[in-house]
Amino acid sequence: MQPHAGDQGQAMVEFLVVTMFAISVLFITLAMLGKFSDIRNKTLLGARYAAWERSVWLDAQTHPTPDSLGSERDWFATYGSGALQLTKSDIEIQREFMQRTIAANGAPLLASDRDADRLPAVGQAMWRDHGGEPLLGAAQDVIASTGAAPIPAAALASYTDAPYGSVRTANGATYTAALDLPTRNLQSGTVSVAIGKQSDALRRLWRGFGGLTFADTNVLLTNTWLPEGPMNGRALFTRAVPAANAELVSSAQVHRLRPYAPEIDTLEFGRVRHEVVPNDRLAP
Repeated sequence: MQPHAGDQGQAMVEFLVVTMFAISVLFITLAMLGKFSDIRNKTLLGARYAAWERSVWLDAQTHPTPDSLGSERDWFATYGSGALQLTKSDIEIQREFMQRTIAANGAPLLASDRDADRLPAVGQAMWRDHGGEPLLGAAQDVIASTGAAPIPAAALASYTDAPYGSVRTANGATYTAALDLPTRNLQSGTVSVAIGKQSDALRRLWRGFGGLTFADTNVLLTNTWLPEGPMNGRALFTRAVPAANAELVSSAQVHRLRPYAPEIDTLEFGRVRHEVVPNDRLAP
């Protein structure tokens, strides 16, 4: 039995319809995967931002720990007058992430971003599903948390206990150097973003879709030692240099060595200076 020409035409139409439908779904899926990749990258940037912010801002909710050497608040209270007022909570970091990362390109960075408890009025186009609805439904779907891990007290003992820095001075006395630095230098930031919880377009594309959550953690080992600039830093490190605090070589001994080593007069015992970047390195 020979196929009828009309049957062949119907089969071709059905094939084209099914092919076009499959290709459309494929294109939509590829576009959504690109959007998910952008959200994933933004989440990674948010974790880096949270960790960095914690390295330069104290957590307003930080409390002294049983290990006094491990409490950055104790240290700042001693050496950084005014530094305790420079605080930023995790919720403020979360709000800044929303306003500075999720907002449409070109949005200005404002000091008031930390007070904005809502999603940006205009979001990025990449953060919308193929139906045009926002993938991020509420500010509560973005969570930021930070932490600062101290060096264990046992590990500090070899650096803080005698005879660390103990030297005999020229008059026979003993000088014990001290380097009282904060130990909460391992800063971490975690950001999670939950999207598509109420997206009907994605439910039609993937049956049973209930949303996706992207999370990332970033850790920085940072120097948070100098809250008040080089002058206070110089005073702090001077305590760790015995020659800057006590006479280790008597003037009589220096005088006797002068005929054999005239350059001894140019020595600066216990000199402590902060680094200076050469001018040619600062040129634009």
